[in-house]
Amino acid sequence: MQYIANYNHWVRQEWVDEILNSKGWGRPAEGKKPDSVEEEREYQRARDAGYKDSDIYFYMFDKTNVSFTLEFPFITGEYHWWITKMMPGNFMPMHIDPHTEYQANSQRYWMPWQDWQPGHIFMYEDTVTTNYAKGDLYCYTNSNGLHGAANIGYTPRIVLQISTYDR
Repeated sequence: MQYIANYNHWVRQEWVDEILNSKGWGRPAEGKKPDSVEEEREYQRARDAGYKDSDIYFYMFDKTNVSFTLEFPFITGEYHWWITKMMPGNFMPMHIDPHTEYQANSQRYWMPWQDWQPGHIFMYEDTVTTNYAKGDLYCYTNSNGLHGAANIGYTPRIVLQISTYDR
């Protein structure tokens, strides 16, 4: 992953508070089911390893279940975004984002909305990212890179994720 810059001044505390105080959609149990061959492949890979679709690994937020609108001073072109909240004990199996396989020129960005806390884990390919600050913006060097996350700490972990693409 490549560090871009810090946008702490852009992340509003009221957004963080709303995510902390809202449930979101528990994924995968309360989320949408796979709607593409690529997504089904990732779900099956997790099932084969013993993960269960009936469990909640993290909570997801997007423009349909938050009260705020996000406009990015650091992103241009077509994009979609989502926020993940991991409570202590939550995790996200290692995976490749399926949409990056069929969206032209897809690029992935990752921005924590809190300073790093012990136990907040993000792994991209063979690197674990720690000691990050609220608002740090990272770009995946390979949008199809294998990645996953876990929260073995004592506080919620909130991250904004963005995918850009060509139409």
